[in-house]
Amino acid sequence: MNQNLDLLRQNFTRPASVLSNRRPDLFRLEKKSQQGKRLINKVPKETLYLQDFDPYGLYQSYRDEKTGLELPVFAVFDLEGEQQLSYEITPDSVSPFVEPGSLSSYLPLQKTQTSVREINKSRVKADNVVAKWHFVLGILVTVGLFVFALGRIPDLAIPVLFGAPLLTAVLIHLASQLILNRLSPRSKLLLRGEFDGLLPRPVRERARAAKSHFDHLYLIVDQQRRWKSTLLPDPMPRVLDPLLIAERKEGRQRKFYLIDQFDLTGAEQYLADEFASKTRVL
Repeated sequence: MNQNLDLLRQNFTRPASVLSNRRPDLFRLEKKSQQGKRLINKVPKETLYLQDFDPYGLYQSYRDEKTGLELPVFAVFDLEGEQQLSYEITPDSVSPFVEPGSLSSYLPLQKTQTSVREINKSRVKADNVVAKWHFVLGILVTVGLFVFALGRIPDLAIPVLFGAPLLTAVLIHLASQLILNRLSPRSKLLLRGEFDGLLPRPVRERARAAKSHFDHLYLIVDQQRRWKSTLLPDPMPRVLDPLLIAERKEGRQRKFYLIDQFDLTGAEQYLADEFASKTRVL
């Protein structure tokens, strides 16, 4: 089994029991009716014995030796979501927006953003120098125009006083950014992860059963040295053995539980296990 996932399981899980109602398989129209609500309230509670998962265990990172970028050790895939993950990280922003409190929000993308700022250090210094010159040149141009307008056309002094700084700042900013983008372009990190595998049949059945008790199901994958990006070396091939995590909303909080850890199967193995029939000798 994977060492990072084993340590995550050992250090950030503990036994827990959950009281849960098995949700009736009703259509939305039925759930909204009085009879449907009465049925949902009368469903007997069931005690589930699981492993309570501490999501702060996901706040782990490693440093890529080639680029110096600090990257998340783990990736989180929603079982009902997309097969690919993609994060665009610049010195100023991280996208897409991750909902606070969700399992993905515990990934240390802020550390990655800090290292992206490091590789843009020279550009940041250049921006600071240009910003200072913006201020100085703006004052000089404004004073010069004001003196020129005051000495020749007094009625234009006030419009020039208010309009010249703005126009000057815009023109200087556009020109300086054009030059900087040619000489020292900003670097951004487009970080991509991909899940490629099949759940074994027992795990899939366990996941479908858990779905009736929880709000979301996730797979946590060891993504160390498997992230894809033009800035990073080619990812290392690795057999995945993810953690199956369930999320349950309890009031304003979210609780996470470990359901299983397993090895993925390939398509050929899946066909052999699920559909192959033994040859009968007559």
